Amino acid sequence: MWKLPKKLVWGLIRMEKYLLNLLGEYRVCAELLRRGLFATITYGNKKGADIYVVGEEKKVAVVEVKASQSKKFVTGFYQKYKSPNVDHPDFWVLAAMSESRDRFFVLTHEEMERTQCKRNCPGEDLGWEEAAIRSTNGVDNVLLPSVIDHEDRWDKIARHVRASL
Repeated sequence: MWKLPKKLVWGLIRMEKYLLNLLGEYRVCAELLRRGLFATITYGNKKGADIYVVGEEKKVAVVEVKASQSKKFVTGFYQKYKSPNVDHPDFWVLAAMSESRDRFFVLTHEEMERTQCKRNCPGEDLGWEEAAIRSTNGVDNVLLPSVIDHEDRWDKIARHVRASL
């Protein structure tokens, strides 16, 4: 049984993490469908992806969704992806959920890595593995201002799934 939230954030009731994550996944899936892309949510606690997007020629994009009611998105990036060779999503969609307007920031996995590296090691130009080694304390997160250039960049996913094999 879920509890009634007690605190308002950005004009939206502070939600339990589980419900916020579900809201983010459904909203991202709806946005993809609205843009004419076949998208489906994966279910269960052992899933490897939040959303699969399938193109006309069966080209698939794997999408990781991170929802937030604040200006910070918890990614856990280097805790999970210690090298570029670890199986990973093709895209990340960071969903900023608010009562007035939901906002979406679409990044490739490589763009997410660069953004996370800049957050963890500002002013340094580190390689992936070195940044991962230096990011062992806490859980990675990125701030909304650092992803602003990726707002509503759904075209990245559309191009990926529409590319011929």
